[in-house]
Amino acid sequence: MERNFTIDGTAKKNLMDMAQCLLAAGEINLTWDDIKKVLLQDGKTVIAYGSGDGKRRALDACEEALSSFRAAAGTTMKPTKLLFRLTGPESLLLKEVNDVKETIEGSLCLTSEAIFGVARDAGLKDEVRITLLGTLEYSPDGKTKGEGYV
Repeated sequence: MERNFTIDGTAKKNLMDMAQCLLAAGEINLTWDDIKKVLLQDGKTVIAYGSGDGKRRALDACEEALSSFRAAAGTTMKPTKLLFRLTGPESLLLKEVNDVKETIEGSLCLTSEAIFGVARDAGLKDEVRITLLGTLEYSPDGKTKGEGYV
């Protein structure tokens, strides 16, 4: 039996971004095991993106990604697993990475796990990009675990 499917532009971008997370070398690399920890959970999986430039580029990208994540999730529940990758220019500072990490981890519940990667891309000039991948796990009673906003 032959099975075919098509991939629209959004799905293609999502697949390319996940492949980029694995294939592109970075300062802190993500592995397939990291992505599996998120993707192989029961529940709704959400991918969100953010970008920023200027003085607050990293925090702006973080806020945009978190806002997009909340909108895409369509729920007030927090993810139990969250993976994010921060990509920035050669001028990306460790302080920017720490600010983003603290902001994202601060938006999670205490039992959530956050996994992150960092890469530099000389082609970005002053732009910082963030890709978020999270799973909203379901409990045995069919309700999503955890409460509150991401």
